[in-house]
Amino acid sequence: MSTVSTSVGSQLLADFLDSQIRRLVESVNAVNASELPRVARLLPLYSAIIEDAISIRILCENARINQAYIISRALLERMANFCFLQLCTNPEFSDYIDYSLNKAGRSLDRAIEANGHVKARISLNGGDFELPSEINAAIAKFTSERGREKTRWTSVSLPDRVAVIEAKLGSTGLFMSLLTIYADASEALHGTLYGAAFHLGTYQPSPPHDQQSLEQHLHQTRSALYLMAGGGIDTLFALLASLGDSHFKNVALASKEAFKDSAIATGLAAAKKQ
Repeated sequence: MSTVSTSVGSQLLADFLDSQIRRLVESVNAVNASELPRVARLLPLYSAIIEDAISIRILCENARINQAYIISRALLERMANFCFLQLCTNPEFSDYIDYSLNKAGRSLDRAIEANGHVKARISLNGGDFELPSEINAAIAKFTSERGREKTRWTSVSLPDRVAVIEAKLGSTGLFMSLLTIYADASEALHGTLYGAAFHLGTYQPSPPHDQQSLEQHLHQTRSALYLMAGGGIDTLFALLASLGDSHFKNVALASKEAFKDSAIATGLAAAKKQ
């Protein structure tokens, strides 16, 4: 029987996520010094993944579940991007890098319009400055024929990016995370009434009706977020190991064992009979 709706079960999965965070932190130097150019180039993204995972632990530990969902959405997309970018074409990888140059350039002169009028503007030297040629080229790449900014670095949807990862590794669990977490977190970000209260079980067919059922729901929600984060990190380790990175072969093995052990301990998976 699963214990994910109890304090014991959610703590077991919290411990699993803690171990995954330690593996991430202990592998920072390996990422920075990786012989795989794309891995080393994405060290800032890898570091952001660590920060997100730690933030989820802190927020859940302090019952800030709604905010934990929002950070979980960011973590999911960052992990998916990190893995996808190891597998995508060279032009797609270049687009990802150039998109950041484009955003850096645009950040120096930006404005908000409403009803055809500029309502706020931030501009370096009143707009009197010159950008390096590589930033101008990046801005041009992400400007449409009508002169509007292209606001996405890729036309490949997030589910399709995850499908590329799944094709490489087999089942990863990322699709289930997208289904159960991403949409609700987006509602929280967008400021809807649903997004302000869904994490309390308010809109479930049988919502919590007393303190005990509310606590069970919160433990179950914590467990789901811990499992999503730890499982996603396991996918990241597996992907790096599949690329031949010697450091991550051992990390991936340890991660997979920890994932399996936590699933058995919480009753999410059955132990194999000897």
